[in-house]
Amino acid sequence: MLSGDYKGLLDKWVLREKTHKRDVEDEILPFISRKNVVFLFGPRRAGKSVVARRLLERMPKGSNTRYVNLEDPKLINSLNTDLMESFAEGLEADDTIVFDEVQLIPGWEKWARKAVDTRQCQIIVTGSSAKLLSGEFASSLGGRDIGFQILPFSFAEFRRITKKGLDEYLKTGGYPEVVLNPEKKEKLLESYFELALIKDIVTRYQVRDSAALRNMAFYLLTNSGKQVSLKGIRSVLGLSYDTIKQFLDYLESAFLVFQVPFFSYSMKESLTRARKVYAFDLGMQQYASRSFTEDKGRLAEAAAAIELKRRQFEIFYWKNSKETDLVAKKKTKVMPINVCFAETIPAREKDGLIEFCKKNRAKKATILYAGKTAKTSQENIEIETKNLQEWLLEKNSSAE
Repeated sequence: MLSGDYKGLLDKWVLREKTHKRDVEDEILPFISRKNVVFLFGPRRAGKSVVARRLLERMPKGSNTRYVNLEDPKLINSLNTDLMESFAEGLEADDTIVFDEVQLIPGWEKWARKAVDTRQCQIIVTGSSAKLLSGEFASSLGGRDIGFQILPFSFAEFRRITKKGLDEYLKTGGYPEVVLNPEKKEKLLESYFELALIKDIVTRYQVRDSAALRNMAFYLLTNSGKQVSLKGIRSVLGLSYDTIKQFLDYLESAFLVFQVPFFSYSMKESLTRARKVYAFDLGMQQYASRSFTEDKGRLAEAAAAIELKRRQFEIFYWKNSKETDLVAKKKTKVMPINVCFAETIPAREKDGLIEFCKKNRAKKATILYAGKTAKTSQENIEIETKNLQEWLLEKNSSAE
C-alpha cells in the first residue's frame, strides 16, 4: 500500500489545467506495453510532462495510472530506486506509471529493466537529457527501450492552437507556454535558457567555468544556421579545443542546439569539415542571439531544419563554389533543399542545388520559399519549388 505522504503527492501532481493534444501522442500510444520502457526526451519545457500525463488519461478504463514528478522538492533527499519501487507499489501488469525527469535517479534503468522483466507494470519515463539515448542506458535496458523525441510545438501544432501564420511562428517559436503567453516570451525563454544551462549542464557535469559555457551558448545561438569551426570558436572565445568539444556536446545533450555536419560520402571529410549549428527552437534562437537584425531567411532555414529533425531525417549541409542549405537523408534516399523567405527565387538557390546534384549523383531537389508550389526541370534535374508554410503543415515525413 502507498503511504499517505506519497498518495498526497500523487494527488498534487494530477493534471488539472487545460492542455493541447500533440501530434506525437498517437505515435507513442501503441508502444506503451509491459514488455518495454517508453521514454520521452527533449528540451525542458517542450511538453514532455504534459504528453506523458495525457497518455495516462488515454489508458484503458479500470487500470491504475500514476504520475511521479521527481523534481518535486519534497523528494530531493530520497532520489533512489527504492523511491521508484515505493511509487510502483500495488500496481499490476496493465497499470501504468510515469517517472518525470528520471535521470535524477542513479540506476533508474536497472530498476526499469527489472520491472519490465517481471511484467510489474507499464513504464513511461521522461528526461531533458539526450544522454537517455546513450549506449550505457540502452545496454542496461537490454533493448527494452523505445524512445520518442518531444520538441516544442511544430508549426502545424502552433497554427492549430493559435490560428496564427508563419510570420508569427518565426517570431515566437514553439515552446508551449511561450506560445500560449506571448507577452511573457522574454522572461520565459530566459528561465528556460538558465535552467538548461545550470541544471542540465553545470550541475550535472560539474562545469567550473560557467561563464565560458554561457558565452559559447550565446555565440552558437547568435550564429545559428551558419558554419562554425573549432578554430573559429577558439579565436573568438579563447577556449581550448577539448573544452569547445566538451561544451558543444553538453549544449547538444541539453537540447539547446543541434549540429549539422557537411554532406560527403567520405566519413573523414564529413567529420573534419566545419559544421552548422541550429537552435532547437526559433524563440530561443532569437532570445540568446546577439545579432542586431532580424533575418527572416535564416529563421525560415532554421524552421526547416527543426522540422526535418522532427521528421527524423539525418541532416547535412553542403558547400562547394555554391551552397546547399540542407541535405535530408533517410536510409539511402538523399534530398538537397534550399530555403529562402521570398516569393521570387534568386538564381543562386537553383544554382547551388544543381551543383550539388551534379557532384553527388542526385536527380531531384527542393526549394522552400514564400511562393507557390511548382515543378521545373533544369539540366536533367527535377527541382520542386514548394511553399514553405504548406511544407511545414504536411503530415507525412517525406522531404519531397
